Amino acid sequence: MEIRNFINGNFIKSISKQNIRVVNPANQTDVGFIDEALEEEIELAFDAASKAYQKRILQDMDPIRKSSYLRAIAKKLREYKSYGSQILSKENGKTLLQCEGEFEGAASVFDYYAGITDKIEYKLIPSSNDTFNYVILEPYGVSLQIIPWNYPISLFARSVAVSLVVGNTIVIKPPELCPISSNIFGKIFEEIELPPGLVNIVHGYGEDTGKRLVKHKKVNQIVFTGSTEVASEIIKETADRIIPCHLELGGKSAAIIFPDANIDQAVESTINGIFKPNAGQICVAMSRVIIHPDIKNEYLKKLINKTENLNIGPGNDKNSDVTPLISREQLKRVSNYCYSGIQSGANMVLGGNEFIHKKGNYYSPTIFDNVDKNSTIAQDEIFGPVTVVLDFDSDEEAIDIINSTEYGLASGIFTSNDQRAKWVADRIEAGIVWHNDWFVDGVNLPGGGYKKSGYGRDGGLDSLYSYGQTKRVSRRLFR
Repeated sequence: MEIRNFINGNFIKSISKQNIRVVNPANQTDVGFIDEALEEEIELAFDAASKAYQKRILQDMDPIRKSSYLRAIAKKLREYKSYGSQILSKENGKTLLQCEGEFEGAASVFDYYAGITDKIEYKLIPSSNDTFNYVILEPYGVSLQIIPWNYPISLFARSVAVSLVVGNTIVIKPPELCPISSNIFGKIFEEIELPPGLVNIVHGYGEDTGKRLVKHKKVNQIVFTGSTEVASEIIKETADRIIPCHLELGGKSAAIIFPDANIDQAVESTINGIFKPNAGQICVAMSRVIIHPDIKNEYLKKLINKTENLNIGPGNDKNSDVTPLISREQLKRVSNYCYSGIQSGANMVLGGNEFIHKKGNYYSPTIFDNVDKNSTIAQDEIFGPVTVVLDFDSDEEAIDIINSTEYGLASGIFTSNDQRAKWVADRIEAGIVWHNDWFVDGVNLPGGGYKKSGYGRDGGLDSLYSYGQTKRVSRRLFR
């Protein structure tokens, strides 16, 4: 597989003559080097995307043909699943099982949107006898897409598939910390003979290449998944040009566990929601637990017991439950947050250990109890295997706590009372509410944030209107 930039239907030789070192977070060994895109490569990518859009390749393409391309991509992703998962696990650190699930999920996304291409219909708007009005969905043009390192294959598929359906052409930057596996998409586009220029993959560091991409004059839309801080800079940079932005940002997701909840289910959901998935490096991680005192002790006892038995190790070890953090910088970040938690008076009931001797970026699953809702560890996104436990006495207090952060991405409710669940769900300020489990998902379901967790929706039919714009056409009929 070529580890170069993919532009206008081909992998091109480096013009900048610079590359990016990719390091295995499990053992600090080199995974490989990938070409860095700077000014020349960026210009080529935008020229290709712009020309492809101006030619109306996607807009005028027969929907059935467009569907066949998307299904071909899905088929190839499944063919490359084993091979790609090996690469992704090495450069990202996740378990092979999680990586395989990511490739399978990406394939499902392309399959889903392949089934939509011929079902996007004009809407006829009722009018007077002498007028004729209809509404159509149109693309923005060249869509710049910047994806994060925690789920690079899933998020590549999520934004590219719907963009192709709507008719945008794409310049996409994979994450510099794990870019190699994303180039499988370039190989797939070559093999299925996707028309040149529709999708262009450029690699680089966010501070350099990322900023150059955002500033480019041919950008018509920006899709960004990442930190709220970076998103704020993107918004400032594009404000004068009024560039529409689609943003999925940070989260401080919480679960409310009521006295009538199934405690065993809540415990299992916590482990699967914060410790096992990519060592908590996921924006919808269960990073806060808001629990009634009547059941807290039982919940904590069971949670600690199960968590202590989790295995910490590399992604290529099938026995590993908690894998390494992506980098030394991220390890230090998590460690500093835990130190601040202790300083704030919270009780660390489990964890708080770095495993430097393992050579990788390992941090033990960590649980804090007796946490102040206004403390740093209860407000900031830690992005690691750390959860905090807070008490509540009334339903109203639980709502107050869950809505007390700047974020509003995901949330959960654990109760056997459906009426209470609906009452609480209606008052939670978040784009996703799960009931009695964590990660209840599907490609046909929309997701996205409230408040500083972003705006726009991915998944399902709702995403079409985040990647396109509506046009009204009105005609007066003369007799």
